[in-house]
Amino acid sequence: MNADLEKTVGELGPGYRDVVARLRAAREVEPEKDLAPGRAAPWCVARSPFSYLVAASLVAALALAVLYVMPRGGSTAAEVPLTVYTVAYAPTEEALEAIVASQRADGSWSNDFLTRQNAAALRASDEDRMRVAYRRAVRYLRSKGLSPLTDEELRQRGEYAAKTLAGV
Repeated sequence: MNADLEKTVGELGPGYRDVVARLRAAREVEPEKDLAPGRAAPWCVARSPFSYLVAASLVAALALAVLYVMPRGGSTAAEVPLTVYTVAYAPTEEALEAIVASQRADGSWSNDFLTRQNAAALRASDEDRMRVAYRRAVRYLRSKGLSPLTDEELRQRGEYAAKTLAGV
């Protein structure tokens, strides 16, 4: 260490001097010396035409997977593909069942964005199970100083999602 670092460690106190001593006592890593010239280290990837073909094949497979697996958008909120973020926009019983099934014990979902949105979607249902899930969600949101989305806010989010995914 240089004089400036020694002075800094001295100003920090004796506890830091022990930390510095432990760090300096650690072993240093040295490069492997027994490699023959031209021989690659064991952790290096051999550069052969075969490795380039494998890499190109993997890139092509990923590109095809993205093309065929990527969800397509709909033109209305009811046609938006159901994901954890869009299930609240679908006005179906299956969507509400998926929302209730994914609710946590404390009444929330994975984040407050989803909790506000899903609570608003559950509010419209007359089924007892959905009402219980709605009340648990509202209790959670109130404990955080939040409230469910209004019907208008939920409708606007659904339209925005449909419009955004339609352009994909």
